[in-house]
Amino acid sequence: MFKELMKYISLSLIFLLSSKIYSEFIVLECSKLNNWTDKRDVLYTLQIGTGSKKVVQLFKRNQLQMQLKETDSHYEIGQYIDASESELIPLLKINKASLIVDYSNKEKEGEVIYCKKTS
Repeated sequence: MFKELMKYISLSLIFLLSSKIYSEFIVLECSKLNNWTDKRDVLYTLQIGTGSKKVVQLFKRNQLQMQLKETDSHYEIGQYIDASESELIPLLKINKASLIVDYSNKEKEGEVIYCKKTS
């Protein structure tokens, strides 16, 4: 009976932890076109860990690791200036509601970058 109880508790913990990890991970594909039929139009993919506050920006040939600051309206992605994590230098700001990049340090004036959730 004790072994069955331990097995049940272990399986319950694994399920709870795995669902928690899954719920804290968002994948966004971002493109200049709001047409998602051709994968070649994707500029980059963002893997956002809301629990870990880490972001990986995947390009076609390389990747960049950054930090996440989550506000009510935006995902702010960039680098903190020091270990206290009080001030973030943003490289990207993505509107949570529209999933449009409101700010990018590489964006040209008037250029719109659209994102969509894939996971």
